[in-house]
Amino acid sequence: MSVDAVIAELNEIVRPDGAELRVLDLSPTSLRLALDLSNSTCPECVVPKQLMLEILQTNLATLDPDIRTIELDDPREP
Repeated sequence: MSVDAVIAELNEIVRPDGAELRVLDLSPTSLRLALDLSNSTCPECVVPKQLMLEILQTNLATLDPDIRTIELDDPREP
C-alpha cells in the first residue's frame, strides 16, 4: 500500500459527503493535504479534521514510518 492508496481509502470515506483530500506536498518525512469541500452540500457532515488526521497517522505509521508530520488544511477552520 502506498501513501496514495491511504489517501484514496480516506477519500472513499469523505467522498459521499462531497469532499476530497488533495496532496499539496509530499516529502520523505512530511505530508500536507487540503480538504476540498467545493462539491459538498453538507461540509459539517464530513469527518472532523482530528479524526482524519488520526486515520492518516495510524495508516501511515505502519506504511511509511518516516512520515512524521501530517498537516491538513481544512476550510472549516479559521
